[in-house]
Amino acid sequence: MKVISESVIKSNTGKAFPVKKGQIIRVIGESTADYVVFNLHNVKERFDQARTKVDQGKIYVTTGDLLISKYNNVMCSTSFYKKWGEEIFKIYGGVWKRLGRKRGVAPKHGCWENLAKALKPHGVEKEDVPSPLNIFQTMVINAKTGSMRYAMTRPRLGGDMMDLRGEMDCLVGISACPEGGRGKDLRIMIYK
Repeated sequence: MKVISESVIKSNTGKAFPVKKGQIIRVIGESTADYVVFNLHNVKERFDQARTKVDQGKIYVTTGDLLISKYNNVMCSTSFYKKWGEEIFKIYGGVWKRLGRKRGVAPKHGCWENLAKALKPHGVEKEDVPSPLNIFQTMVINAKTGSMRYAMTRPRLGGDMMDLRGEMDCLVGISACPEGGRGKDLRIMIYK
């Protein structure tokens, strides 16, 4: 394994990373990482939750699954995950701001704003930031009603990890979710 770069994303901030085809980006954390991906050479092509869910036939992402773009191209594959509970990573938009607003504790900015700020220098307009893959976020989903609530299942101390391999040259945006003040820093490694 040849490490290309290592960095830390502080809680409630975001960063963007170029990940070339064949390189792997490792996300290590103890709290939610909002992950979005774009074609490095055409940022109009971006991760699409709906196409990914339909292609995979599920809302959970595990080893060997593919992240699909709105143009139906494979962007990344999940080459490794370390499972900490009964549920893995969910594919749906962040819900903290809406839930936090109900409780009066939403931060002034959150994951979407963090991603928009990190991706702006790369030509991504804020309205083009897609709903993310929520890495390390666990939710209880009622199969009968479709309602969901946060589960307090957390990654292990020291952080769990997920590796995603670029299947094209990618621009990856990651936000260290504030989680209502419970969010923690994320560690990121890019390697080949």
